[in-house]
Amino acid sequence: MRKTMVGIAALAAMGMSSAAHADDNAWAIHGFGDISFKNDYVTPRGLVVTTNGATIQVLDGLVLVAPSGFSVHAGTWVDLNPGYSKDLNITGLNEFDWFVGFDAPITKNLKGGVEVSQFISGQPSVAFKDETNIEFNLKYSDTPSGGLSFNPYAKLFWAVHSKSSTVVLGKAGNTFDVELGAVPTYAAKSFTLSAPTWVTVGPKDYWISKSNLGFVQEIVPDAKRSNIGVFSTGLKAAMPVKLKGSASVSVYAFGQYYHLFNDGLVASKYILEGGDHKRDQVVFGAGVSFGF
Repeated sequence: MRKTMVGIAALAAMGMSSAAHADDNAWAIHGFGDISFKNDYVTPRGLVVTTNGATIQVLDGLVLVAPSGFSVHAGTWVDLNPGYSKDLNITGLNEFDWFVGFDAPITKNLKGGVEVSQFISGQPSVAFKDETNIEFNLKYSDTPSGGLSFNPYAKLFWAVHSKSSTVVLGKAGNTFDVELGAVPTYAAKSFTLSAPTWVTVGPKDYWISKSNLGFVQEIVPDAKRSNIGVFSTGLKAAMPVKLKGSASVSVYAFGQYYHLFNDGLVASKYILEGGDHKRDQVVFGAGVSFGF
């Protein structure tokens, strides 16, 4: 339900692969991975999943790149939640996702892609049901000027089929949201600074179904159904680790701020986090990314 780094890491790996093999006459295969440690788990759509215990997220996958820049990728993502003590989560495995997709160049700096994914709960008897999704994306990569680029993008996340909502209190399946954002980045020789920033919008029933409005109003007085979901911005610092050969490794640390505009997200947080109804959430973390 909640891949926070899959899209960015996979597309970044694909971008490096395309650039590195633009003059080759054969397909190239590359691997990518990421291990991150966080205080909390918040999805890109603003669902505050866990705030109790640690959060460990593991991403891995492969990218197949054509000489033209067309690429196919596939992988898995796992969310582990050691130390979680609430009754809702009965094991340390919170979620497992698989995904497969492709990206293709449209113009020199613009790429479009499609990814199919399935979100699988680690606690199937008490948490969400399996969720099948398709995400469409457009990403523009600036030509750096003095090391600075802005990298705007748009994503349409279509929750194709499920018996549960990706944000708990919304419509279950056959609905969507849109993420509009940018990743301003300053790239120096020895480090990279980026500021992932986005806002999500969508149909009112994506966030709160008509049947759940009365329930939400019991938690959030005067709650209304809205098209705006969450606003998020943050800062990430990454440093490469020098290695011999074609493998690449970088270590990073980050902080990401979320403001829950939607009353449905506030009510979902209240349910999942034992009465917490604050609209603001900050996630801190560190990790390591690698590829070959």
